[in-house]
Amino acid sequence: MSYNLTDEQVMTALGNVVAENPDKVYKLPKRMEIFDGDTSCYYVHTKEDGSQEAGCIVGQVLHRLGVPLEDLKASEGWRSNHVIERLEIQGLSERVTELLRRIQIEQDKGWSWGRAYAAETKNSVPALEKA
Repeated sequence: MSYNLTDEQVMTALGNVVAENPDKVYKLPKRMEIFDGDTSCYYVHTKEDGSQEAGCIVGQVLHRLGVPLEDLKASEGWRSNHVIERLEIQGLSERVTELLRRIQIEQDKGWSWGRAYAAETKNSVPALEKA
């Protein structure tokens, strides 16, 4: 598995994910909690019907850009910068890779996606763009 993505693609997808859900505060679905109050972050969520969907903000961005849920699921437990290495995602600058890592950390602290985006990019929540 390897993927070729550009900084522009990632930043557009990130902006769209945030613009669609600026007030979203990531929460692990109750049925996926290992213990009561579990605050773990997962790239992939399993729905009640057994189907899967992208979970955290980085999972949302990477899946939107064509990374299959199976590959993201196999990378659970790894920080986003390690997932990028592990999945051999080529074409991203260190700046964008680090930005995703920092936004993921802020999300995991309980910040809304809009707040995390604004804090780490120093920009307000963007309008939706065509990818």
